[in-house]
Amino acid sequence: MNRERINEDLDPIYLNVGITESILLACIKGSSFSEIEFQIPRVISTSKAVLRKYMNYMVNNSFISYNRIRKVYLIEANGWDLLYSIYSLRESSVSDYVDLIIKVDSNNNDLEYENKRTDST
Repeated sequence: MNRERINEDLDPIYLNVGITESILLACIKGSSFSEIEFQIPRVISTSKAVLRKYMNYMVNNSFISYNRIRKVYLIEANGWDLLYSIYSLRESSVSDYVDLIIKVDSNNNDLEYENKRTDST
């Protein structure tokens, strides 16, 4: 049987730094979805659907993981690297970090930062 590998999500993913950072910080000690959802409005207003989409991307790209037993999300090694990159960028950037967008290449987790604001995030 000839099987072709199906590559899903080959397009890059664009994530708002403010939302992404808040999710990563909430996941340091482990947080449920509702706890993370409670933290997000402090940084930027977003819907539950957008938050679920962000968390799905972050789990799929190994920035966070979900512990089914404890029912919490936890930060992973890639998430720590991303958080470090966000803090480094914040220190060197002249713009408001909430306006920054992270471009995640889903093939190899390469990160790029763009100084722009999008209405979709």
